[in-house]
Amino acid sequence: MIHKTMKRIQLSDVESHWDAIRPRIEDGFDVLWNTPELPCMEFGAVEALTAWLKAEGFSVEPGAFGIPTAFVARKRIGVGPCVGILAEYDALPGLGNCACHTRSEPPSEAGHACGHNHIGPANTGAAIAAVRSAQALGIGGEIKVIGCPAEELLWGKVALFVKGAFEDCDALLTSHGDYQNGAISRPCQAMATGEFVFVGQSSHGGYSGKVNALAGAEEALFALRDFKERYPDVPIKHIIRGDMKIAGVVPDDVRLYFSIRHLDVERAMDVYDAVVDLCRKVAERCGLDWRHLPISTCRGYLANDTLANVLFDSLSDVGPPKWSDADKDWMQQLAEQCAPAQPFELDETIRLYDEGQDYYSQDDGEVSWRIPLGRVNWAYPKQVPIHHWSWTALSGHTASRAGPHMASKAIALAAVRLLSEPRLINDAKSELMSRIEGKHICAPRLGAWTTLTQSPQSFWNGTWTEGEASQGLATLPSNR
Repeated sequence: MIHKTMKRIQLSDVESHWDAIRPRIEDGFDVLWNTPELPCMEFGAVEALTAWLKAEGFSVEPGAFGIPTAFVARKRIGVGPCVGILAEYDALPGLGNCACHTRSEPPSEAGHACGHNHIGPANTGAAIAAVRSAQALGIGGEIKVIGCPAEELLWGKVALFVKGAFEDCDALLTSHGDYQNGAISRPCQAMATGEFVFVGQSSHGGYSGKVNALAGAEEALFALRDFKERYPDVPIKHIIRGDMKIAGVVPDDVRLYFSIRHLDVERAMDVYDAVVDLCRKVAERCGLDWRHLPISTCRGYLANDTLANVLFDSLSDVGPPKWSDADKDWMQQLAEQCAPAQPFELDETIRLYDEGQDYYSQDDGEVSWRIPLGRVNWAYPKQVPIHHWSWTALSGHTASRAGPHMASKAIALAAVRLLSEPRLINDAKSELMSRIEGKHICAPRLGAWTTLTQSPQSFWNGTWTEGEASQGLATLPSNR
């Protein structure tokens, strides 16, 4: 296909196509928010998004690469590069809430406290608008939507990467909610994550003759206090999981679920290995069996100024989120519930963020070291905490929509510009190569494959056993 014109793609070339599908994008926000699904259990979200893509003429592969809640959808419209757009749609456990200013009681099992009910439909809509625009303009190339489950486990895109899902993409685009509007070209944290299980024998809480899994876990956590001095640059976070209901019953097993973050993935992996080694030694000293259940390791985001500038230019054309006064009033009331002593802060500008680093980890970081990746952020009020019931509440209210609208339209415009100016993609690839020159890029560690592709519920109810185990468990049933 030959370009009809070499002029720079304008917002007007894309906007009408995006505006036409805006109602469908908003329907998607509501569908995903009303039926939140835990990582690797997002069947309803996948059905909603792939049905829409099929109706738009995309070829769709559900259950892509052996992952039941992953998908790949593509539409080629002539000779040209392939721009991939990432769709996320998983929710978080225990953070369900109504779209209101107060905490729901009791909270539901899952809720969109990270706003992925926005990302999936907004980015899918961006892909559809980009295809419609490119067809109308006579621009060749391919738009590919990669449906990515389990971002909250830092697992989905790592698994898709290992299986080759991104190999034919020339550039990748995505978006996320945060506290600023803009294009992001700064790193986030690498992370290593997994579970260590102390396995003992259930007994009466008053009887001390049995090996005690909880005592072993507590001893390990006590010993880990020294790691704060040994590794002061590495945050070591954990939660305790296990079937513990009353103090009168010593549990069979106790699980410590760890996440280790650092800008350098090798540093995170080394400290993670040290944590696992300490837990193993404590278990053996306490006469306990043990399991080590790795989940994943993932690099932090590798910035790409070329794509960030393309996105920033597109955002500048689109303009900042267009919140109504009613939207801002509703968000201010929510912010007062979360931080009553703080003034209301909501970013209403657009910037290019290329300094500093972000505190969080995202699983597209691993992919960004092989394929140029650009990210758009949209703002929520600074007083509304991410991974909190209030973020779920806002994600389900119409006041939250202006941000993902902005991001979706900007990604659509940027995707068409990349198709129309392949030199931008070549520049992004050259920048990536210069950033990784001389660096050894080890393969990511990927665990829990069978668990998360065949029995994800066992992950969520704390019964999964996929990993390495002490010799005492090697010949025993896996549910011990």
